[in-house]
Amino acid sequence: MKTIRSIIYITILLAALLLLKYFFFPSGQTEMQGPPSKGSDKGQKPTMPPAPVSVYVVKAQTLDNTLFASGTILANESVDLKPEISGKVTAIYINEGQPVSKGQLLLKLNDADLQAQLKKVNAELKLSEEKLNRYAQLLKIQGVSREEFDMATNQFQALKADAEVLKVQIARCSITAPFNGVLGLRQISEGSFITPQQVVTSIQQLNPIKIDFSIPERYASLIKNGSLINFKIEGYPENFQGTVFAFEPGIDVSSRSLKIRARANNPNNKLRPGAFAKIELVLDKNTNALMVPTQAIVPILKGQQVFICKNNIAEAIPVETGLRNETKVQIINGLQDGDSVIITGLMGLKAGASLKIIK
Repeated sequence: MKTIRSIIYITILLAALLLLKYFFFPSGQTEMQGPPSKGSDKGQKPTMPPAPVSVYVVKAQTLDNTLFASGTILANESVDLKPEISGKVTAIYINEGQPVSKGQLLLKLNDADLQAQLKKVNAELKLSEEKLNRYAQLLKIQGVSREEFDMATNQFQALKADAEVLKVQIARCSITAPFNGVLGLRQISEGSFITPQQVVTSIQQLNPIKIDFSIPERYASLIKNGSLINFKIEGYPENFQGTVFAFEPGIDVSSRSLKIRARANNPNNKLRPGAFAKIELVLDKNTNALMVPTQAIVPILKGQQVFICKNNIAEAIPVETGLRNETKVQIINGLQDGDSVIITGLMGLKAGASLKIIK
């Protein structure tokens, strides 16, 4: 019985080995046949078909060196009107939101006591002037001494100075428009007692207006007086244009930027102080710029490159880029006018690959 069992175990083991050889070690008959003949295609790598690509022919074109910034609309002139002295408001001539002219009376404080003092001084001044004229006539015939004439002259000049002081004090009881502009909202009422710390109203000159904005310090050398800016504000679809007329002499150390101020006409008062402005500033123009579509740029470990088509063969060219716009990138170094830059089919493309231009 033991012999029969041993034979069965050996048979099963041999069957298992044959199955393993059949599935995992196929016949080596092919290896035994020797090398293929020269005329046979077996063993040769299949050739890759040309890659279909689209190209962009590089041509020199005009490029605006445009800088975008955000700014704030300011009034050309703006003042919060306050009284110079404390007093009771006796008259108000403020039409809120309406234009006024320079020197127009806006508010009057009680000045009755000052007016009375001025009348008294004017009466004394008149008598003093008549006395001085008589002394001048008498001095010619030596009817009075020089000392008496000088005292009369001094008295006249002192009264005249007192009258001027009272006129200045009376003027301080009135508030007038310092320039042509538009009034703001009134903050006081007639009959109220106000002090120099209280704002009566505001006045702003809206035509022209100013625009304040900042640019990075690397562009500071390109800005100058007379540079044109285009800007937009919320609520108006049209573009507005202004002119740079001033800028700070130094760079702001906290932001490393240069503060610039421009001026723009505002005949219809569309532009309101405090509004946010989206600014486009053309710094200079390059009339011989080489531009390629943005999708042609391929990032690499040491920079950027593009693929060009040369005799239907792909060639990788390292490039240095410059300015950008919405769709294209400026190439500073690496390309020449007339080069055919590949813009599609870049996925997996390698230098030396055969190409088929489809567009």
